[in-house]
Amino acid sequence: MDRRALLLSGLGKTDKVMEIGASYNPLVPKAEGWNVFIADHDTRDGLLEKYGDHPGASRIEEVDYVWSDGDLSEAIPADQHGTFDAFIASHVIEHTTDVVSFLRSAQTVVSAGGAIILAVPDKRKCFDFYRPVSTTGDAIAAHRERRTRHNAKTQFDASVFCVSKGGHGWPIDDLRAPHLEHDFGAALDTLDLANSSEYVDAHNWIFTPASFELMILELAALGFLDMRVEFVAEAPAVEFHARLRKGRAHLSAEALKARRIELMNRTIMELAEQCRQIPGSRYLRMEQALNKRVVLPRFLSRIIRNFLPRHRRSFA
Repeated sequence: MDRRALLLSGLGKTDKVMEIGASYNPLVPKAEGWNVFIADHDTRDGLLEKYGDHPGASRIEEVDYVWSDGDLSEAIPADQHGTFDAFIASHVIEHTTDVVSFLRSAQTVVSAGGAIILAVPDKRKCFDFYRPVSTTGDAIAAHRERRTRHNAKTQFDASVFCVSKGGHGWPIDDLRAPHLEHDFGAALDTLDLANSSEYVDAHNWIFTPASFELMILELAALGFLDMRVEFVAEAPAVEFHARLRKGRAHLSAEALKARRIELMNRTIMELAEQCRQIPGSRYLRMEQALNKRVVLPRFLSRIIRNFLPRHRRSFA
């Protein structure tokens, strides 16, 4: 099953769908008969002016709701709130300045049984490789500040840690050497971007699959959101996929603690997997030994197998 089919699983063209930031690559194009309403940062004419030279420019469709500032839900008429069967955002959430408000808007516009479908960059497989994962505390701080522009830390980190490997996305075991994209000597100049009167884009939220699930769980448990993760699934490269539903998980204090520990442990294991891209790392040597079926003492083999993350989720 291809990427699009995985993300749209269970949706039909008659379902009422909102797609955020479709730009020149809509997942559910009106041209194909989807009952879709598009929210983007500019009108179709504005997007054509911006992306006119891009090969996909011909796929840019009419924008129903222009969202350039403030809460997304405020750009959508109140009589449309709670009426959408699905809210779709592919590589959008990481750019938002206030992730809590963005998710609350998604929560506001979908119906009681509606789905929030996200494609999210996986920091292990893209140019955010060296950046630390975002925490629930980061999300709460941005929300309390009602942040509408990326702060100096985000702009600085997005510049100095940005890497590529002949492209901005790769599989988890890509052994090509990363290349730093920006001149460190000019790094301080990026701090001034935070003071711009215009929005200056950057990746603001950095996730692995488990760290994303942890943030949603914690924000819901603290009352910032009323939603739960239905599933999170890894993709071969660049991203992971998530589907959320309205209605937070009701867990006892002990169950919540256990679930948080489980997700924090999974996050550490996912981060450890980045070592598969570092030639000569102990992690990679152990994995290669297992793949070559090297005969090891039983106790050592058991330690290695327990160390290597084996709990990847998939749609299958």
